[in-house]
Amino acid sequence: MDLLDKRGGRIALSRLGSGILAEAGRSADDSLLVVFEDRETGLLRVVHHEVVIRFKPAVPERRRRAILGGFGFAVLRRNAFIPDQMVVRHPEGRYAGEDLIEISNRLIVLDEVALATPNFVSQYRRQAPPSILPQEWHLGSQSLDILTAWKLTTGRRKVVVAVLDDGVDVDHPNLRANLWRNPDPSARDQIGRDFFLPDAHPDHFNPRPKKFRYPFDRTKGNDIHGTACAGLIAAGGIGRGSVGVAPGCRLLPVKIFHGDDLAPDERVADAIRYAASHADVLSCSWTGGGPDVEQALEDAGGGRQGLGAAVFCAAGNDFGAAVGFPARVPHAIAVGASTDQRERADYSNVGPEIAVVAPSSGGVRSLFVSDLSLPGRGFNPCDLYANSFGGTSAATALAAGVGALVLSVHPDLCREELKELLQATAGPMGEDSDEVGTGQVNAGRAVEEAVRLVRRPGRADND
Repeated sequence: MDLLDKRGGRIALSRLGSGILAEAGRSADDSLLVVFEDRETGLLRVVHHEVVIRFKPAVPERRRRAILGGFGFAVLRRNAFIPDQMVVRHPEGRYAGEDLIEISNRLIVLDEVALATPNFVSQYRRQAPPSILPQEWHLGSQSLDILTAWKLTTGRRKVVVAVLDDGVDVDHPNLRANLWRNPDPSARDQIGRDFFLPDAHPDHFNPRPKKFRYPFDRTKGNDIHGTACAGLIAAGGIGRGSVGVAPGCRLLPVKIFHGDDLAPDERVADAIRYAASHADVLSCSWTGGGPDVEQALEDAGGGRQGLGAAVFCAAGNDFGAAVGFPARVPHAIAVGASTDQRERADYSNVGPEIAVVAPSSGGVRSLFVSDLSLPGRGFNPCDLYANSFGGTSAATALAAGVGALVLSVHPDLCREELKELLQATAGPMGEDSDEVGTGQVNAGRAVEEAVRLVRRPGRADND
């Protein structure tokens, strides 16, 4: 059964059956969960009784109650970020599985409804193909041209990049100085949040990695992915271990994954909305999710006082398959991967949605990154740094860092203008545009063009 999308698309789902998944756990009433497989991506989607619905702002409360009452739905909770959105279910749990998809399809065609989807708990992919050789070659490559960009800015402290992933090691000596700090000293989210955990959980405001499983140097089963991505964006300062593309900017850790446990789409979507309310750039080095996640990417357009938080998303590592979700939606900046040989990495997904590619693994060398400071954990359990990170995950983080550099010199760019600038200044690679977009992102050209647009040639501003 397919799930309709308000924009005319579909999510093609195949029912795998009913049962208990270890990662998903039992429902509150201890009944079975219905499991689907996304036929395009192969990712699992689990649903149990709940629907996420968003009404259009002008719809009267009486009409909203009538629509929900037609299915016997009661409101479980209202969205903390979007007043018109809520999670509903039948008090007796009457609907599940295909029934919820059918009801969502009936709701989505109503003029009063902007979003309707079963409240899926989904499988997400965080991929980092293995690669070799310990050199931070990407920062010195002429094609990325980071040194030219750094002559103008290494990033402004006011520019914040949110890393939505499996947690960030906020105690890492090369990251902790560049963390976002909540300007409200009374707020509980002083350095970020963990949206995988319920709001009432005592660790909800702790975005550190938490889930580990042997072997501890693999992405599968371990919270080691987000720290590497964060390091590529804004690690440390020059000469202090691994250095990020934008070491003058700040990082907002937003934990949405717990190892390979299935993640509720509703929580991932709210994490995006939360990040967009505090950050200028969002880095999403993963694929997966559904309509609520796509809606959240659109909602992020209200960030930065209406200029929009720029959302960089990984194209996926499925060896030339179609661009993954949510990278392929119009509100994302889809990033593919190139190698140290300045060729498209063979694992990088392709399609017309690709905006640019950025350096990563797949050639002779991989990327040198910040790794976990926790003993015995990380890609290189014996050190604070690793040299085996890559995939479109790494490429996305690098591109997000370049976006932060651009906004450091031209903060008035809206997110569409930022995407267009990065595409216009990318270095051509002589390959089909469906494979590499407009080419490899070039930090030097991008920052120089941003400076030209604000008529500030030669100015360096790292406050």
